[in-house]
Amino acid sequence: MDRPVAITAGEPALLAAVAEAYGDCLMAGRADGPPIALALEAGDEPASGPIQIEVEGRRLRLTGGADGWADARTLTAFCRIPRALAERPARLAAEVTDTLLLFLLCRSGRTPLHAAGVMCGETAVLLAGPSGSGKSTLSLAAVGRGLRILSDDTVYIQMLPRLRIWGLPRPVHVFPADAPGFIGETRLRAGKLKVAAPVPAWPGPPVADQASVVLLERGERVRLEPIEPRVAAKALSRLEPGFDLLDRESAEAIAAVTAADAWRLTLTRDPATAIEVLAERFSLGCHSPATTHSA
Repeated sequence: MDRPVAITAGEPALLAAVAEAYGDCLMAGRADGPPIALALEAGDEPASGPIQIEVEGRRLRLTGGADGWADARTLTAFCRIPRALAERPARLAAEVTDTLLLFLLCRSGRTPLHAAGVMCGETAVLLAGPSGSGKSTLSLAAVGRGLRILSDDTVYIQMLPRLRIWGLPRPVHVFPADAPGFIGETRLRAGKLKVAAPVPAWPGPPVADQASVVLLERGERVRLEPIEPRVAAKALSRLEPGFDLLDRESAEAIAAVTAADAWRLTLTRDPATAIEVLAERFSLGCHSPATTHSA
């Protein structure tokens, strides 16, 4: 996300696992801002249950399956990781290092926004709605359409020196019924069993310089229609738990991404058609809210 991050570990295998987990996100050239430092150790102790996350002010604590902390005042973090987890790069990132690094990134100029991010042409189409509204299902359909995914749940907004929308590509988590024929790893997400469908690797950093917000709702036919930006801003301002820790920063980010235009997408049980409507609207570079698409 254009921030300098230094990750250290005493074991080459642990560093290799981290490099594999973040290889798609690495950028060449000079990064901006003070460095973020994460130190890792591998331990032989077995995990003592699922990892628990506690946030108190500007400090985060991990307990249970790993033992670690992150401090936003010093932009530093540490974690001792069971060796079995250190040998699985995807789970290491999903359960430990993403949590620590994103906690620090979100408190140093990269504000989280609860939305999926799908690239249509040069535009990051931000699919917004509460949990269960269809963000991940649409993201999976976008992967099938050959579109780049920034995230299926959270994007990160950079305000200075200019607006940028960042993603952290990770597997798309959907219910098994929404991923027919997929055989792979399953995970518990918010207490619900989901499959983790991998996202193809793309060259270059996962970032866009312009965005359009699309609010999701359910209906009988797919329909994309323009709405007032203030309507989208109001909807995004209803912050769910986990996104309500940075009120001022969130308000500024929401105002920025809704300033140009905003839309409402009515979904059916056919996500592929909805993605075609989005791709037609935004990939052509047509951002005037004069046309309503339906299918």
